[in-house]
Amino acid sequence: MMKIHRRNKYKFSLWALVVCLFNYGYCLGQDSTKHDLVANISYFMTGNKIIYLMVNAKTKINSKFQPVENSSINLYLDSIGDNHFIAKVTTDETGRAKAILPPALKEAWDASADHTFLGISEANKEFDETTVETSITKTKINIDTSSDGEARNIIVTVSALKNGGWIPAKDVDLKVGIRRLGGILSAGDDDIYTTDSTGSVTVELKRDSLPGDEKRNILLAAKVEDNDQYGNLLVQKSVPWGKAFISNNNFFDQRTLWTTRSKTPIWLLFMAYSIVIGVWGTLIYLVFQLIRIKKRTSKEN
Repeated sequence: MMKIHRRNKYKFSLWALVVCLFNYGYCLGQDSTKHDLVANISYFMTGNKIIYLMVNAKTKINSKFQPVENSSINLYLDSIGDNHFIAKVTTDETGRAKAILPPALKEAWDASADHTFLGISEANKEFDETTVETSITKTKINIDTSSDGEARNIIVTVSALKNGGWIPAKDVDLKVGIRRLGGILSAGDDDIYTTDSTGSVTVELKRDSLPGDEKRNILLAAKVEDNDQYGNLLVQKSVPWGKAFISNNNFFDQRTLWTTRSKTPIWLLFMAYSIVIGVWGTLIYLVFQLIRIKKRTSKEN
């Protein structure tokens, strides 16, 4: 009986060892599985001067793309090397990171009309090293205005650099309108306008009732978004086409619900003080009644 017991114990220990080794190997296999990092680089230029890049990193988890935070990506202009290094960026909680083209690369930037931005992500325990690139052609936008009687027009011209000269960029979709807090309010009936063979588009301003500042200025804007060849471009121009801004200081001296506390309406003050007096009056009355009851009880005892 003793031999049988020892034999069963030995078999059990052997099986337990096999199960542990299997689980350990499975865990190692799970830890070594890495997700695919999906990254892209977007090119932005504002006012034909300020150039910056926006990096977006994400990965697919449970059939849905999720932003990747703390992903380090090295950016280069045209080729990989110290002389072409733009910046090292780290993505935030939204999976985005921004880098401005440094002045040290001005000579390399001016040397060509077409450029390629390269991004190399650093490998870590979750992702392997990933390389991404995007190419653009140098472009500029000019915004001008004209008046024809009562009609006011916005003229936008898009030009691309080729063979050392600027040529019209046709069939470019862009937004043309007035810059507001929520974005760009279209100047006309359409949301998107397309340049013609001369690289220009003319939009009649139909939003002529918008208020401007004290000098009647409004901010016109033309914007190209996510163009495969030119990237993202934005130019703005201030013009005195808005309605005059009228500041009525006397309005704030009136007793209304939306003015300061010192200008509270009389009826509201009366209501508030009546409630306060009623509540405190009731409490004081109850206290006096309790005192009277206590005195009467003391006399009877």
